[in-house]
Order: sequence, then structure tokens, then C-alpha cells
Amino acid sequence: MIASKYGIGQQVRHQLLGFLGVIVDVDPEYSLTEPAIDEIDGAESLRAAPWYHVVMEDEDGHTVQTYLAEAQIAWELPGEHPEQPSLDELAASIQRQLQAPRLRH
Repeated sequence: MIASKYGIGQQVRHQLLGFLGVIVDVDPEYSLTEPAIDEIDGAESLRAAPWYHVVMEDEDGHTVQTYLAEAQIAWELPGEHPEQPSLDELAASIQRQLQAPRLRH
């Protein structure tokens, strides 16, 4: 089990850029190909912490998927974000899917 601060479907903010995002997946540690030393400064503690696949909209309103360390994101209070309703819809859709009962065969 992953011990992470944030969960799938949760809205968060990029700490430096302020972009609103929705978490679509969580990795227990950095799981992409081996990073270049300048990407995360080779910090083992940062690589060993949870990493998040996050869908965001950039300053031009284009949807982008990014991969962020737990230290790079901050809590976002639940509620509506009129400036980015598509991310509100995405978060709500993911949360509905997670709560839906699953049928067994």
C-alpha cells in the first residue's frame, strides 16, 4: 500500500507554478526511466517518496499530463474552480468511478 498525502481524483496545485491539477495515478516512488542528474538533482529521498501523474491546464488552457513529486504539489480546497471547469469535471468523474460498486463475475 502506498503511503501518500494525496489520492486519485483529488485536485491539487503545483507549488511553484500555481496550476490546478487532478491526480490520475500514484506511484510509490519515481518509476519513469532513470532521471538525468539535473532533473531531480539525484536526490534519493525525493525519488523514494510518492510521485503523481497529474492532469493540468497550462497558461494557454491546453491540457497537459505531468509527473510530479509529492513535494511539488499542495492541497487544493474542494469546490468549484470557474476558471477551469474541465478539471472540476475530471475530478468529479474520477471520484464517481472510484465510488461505483463493482460487479463480480
